[in-house]
Amino acid sequence: MGRYLSDDEIHELLLKVKEGNEEAWECLYENFEAYVHERSWKKLRKFDLTETVKMDVEMDLFQAGWYGFISAVKNFNQERGKFLTYATYYIDGEISKELDFRFNPLGLTNRPDDKSHISRVSLDDEGGIYDREVRGRLYSNQAAAYKKDAPNRGKYSAERRVLQILDILKLLTDENHNLSKEELGKLLSVYRIQKYDNGTPLESPNTLTSTMENMLLELNPEEYSKEREKEYRVKYEGYTEDRLKNKHGREKGKKSADITGFSYVHKFSFDELDRLIQLICFSDMFEESEKNHLVQKLISTSSTYYRTPFWNGKQLQFNPGAIHGRFSTRRPGENHKAAGNLQVIQYAINNLVQINFRFNQYTAEHEMIPKSDYVHILSPYHLVVYHDNYYCIGLKKDDKRIWHYRVDLMTDVEVVKDDAGKSVPVEITPFAGNPICNSSWNPEKYMAEHLNMAYDEPQDIRIKIRNTDYTILHDWFGNHYEKTDEPCEEGYDIVLVRTSPNMIVHWAIQYGTAVEIMDEEIRNRISEELRAMTKTYSIFANRRH
Repeated sequence: MGRYLSDDEIHELLLKVKEGNEEAWECLYENFEAYVHERSWKKLRKFDLTETVKMDVEMDLFQAGWYGFISAVKNFNQERGKFLTYATYYIDGEISKELDFRFNPLGLTNRPDDKSHISRVSLDDEGGIYDREVRGRLYSNQAAAYKKDAPNRGKYSAERRVLQILDILKLLTDENHNLSKEELGKLLSVYRIQKYDNGTPLESPNTLTSTMENMLLELNPEEYSKEREKEYRVKYEGYTEDRLKNKHGREKGKKSADITGFSYVHKFSFDELDRLIQLICFSDMFEESEKNHLVQKLISTSSTYYRTPFWNGKQLQFNPGAIHGRFSTRRPGENHKAAGNLQVIQYAINNLVQINFRFNQYTAEHEMIPKSDYVHILSPYHLVVYHDNYYCIGLKKDDKRIWHYRVDLMTDVEVVKDDAGKSVPVEITPFAGNPICNSSWNPEKYMAEHLNMAYDEPQDIRIKIRNTDYTILHDWFGNHYEKTDEPCEEGYDIVLVRTSPNMIVHWAIQYGTAVEIMDEEIRNRISEELRAMTKTYSIFANRRH
């Protein structure tokens, strides 16, 4: 591009972008796309890298800088001055963070004033910044630069040496990255200087080798098998072949394969972390501060290489207000009460004991108050989640029917105690979900049969539906519906579901002409409901006129 936009031109474009002008956004995008690339190259030219490596790194720097630009667009207002100056601050900041991640993998804070440990890295390989040769030379230069002024404070015990090595492996290795024995030695030197200001010479290669091998023997299974794969704490190249065991059992004078390529096995894989973080972000059970805290703790269990679009290094990138749920609008502290209810109920279910509680309702002032002074006593059998509501299913005392209660509307939940202070055992009934013999009970089927968690007796109901609209049924009944062979007009099917006859009336009205109930008794009830609604809204319309 010939030139960058002036401040006035940028300001004018920003105003149009805020109004939703697509052409203005495309122009602004093109201008800053080139500008972010320029800022990336400006930072990168300070390093003595081959062009191939530079191209590889520059793309990551651009992505980081582009995130900075987007943040600037979102946060800018006229009172902050010129947008270009404001945006450059964000762009350069993100690029610097990415560079620091690349060239400062241990997250060191007290680094030497000069950048010789970085600038002297000269590379000729074609594989990218994380290739073994690249990292080895980088770590060597870092160690040399740090060691210049660090005093010799003495050697470390074997126990501390193991802990230091584990710390480095946790930070810099994972399912996709490992460290050679040589890299580990160089990083150990940097680690000690940074953390302890100790420039004592590194232990001999034989000592480090012995430390690593003893550590592996202690942390890992004695022999490899698929069944024991999950028991490994630190893996190495050839661990599935028992290379370490074979080395120690070899004949004297016979050469064995070197033990290298170490990687720490973290509690969670990258895929598991992704899913856990998504669950926390999309949950309505946590307040924003709790989500930030939990996600930060989860990320801390991984290596420095883990990245998620839901976290920018400081806070969540998902808007907590984007969740529609009961708990998302509750007052601070009430979520903890609901979570506490779940804890007590699950304890009671595990131990087959009764609970008592009060049941509540909401007022016009958004207050939750007891429906009455009545204290419910329940033999809790199961906890289920139905359309984002938590329910406790169980047998109500002095009532042989199965009931279910919304957990978030329960308060003062306690385990029932007798006069001697012992927990009162649950009562048993011939219910399919009897906790004593419920191995075949299907909670999904129960919820499908109790549409909107109604209490009436389920019955088989025939529904006519377009053969392209099965998602509607799946959303409400899961896999618990069955297509029949009953003749039907082209493009439609007759489907059988077993569910609440009361709630299916309102369900059918909700979906209008998308579904049609075929059972005569329920059709009549739907007609009666529609006539009553027509009368109500006709009267309302007449009053308005």
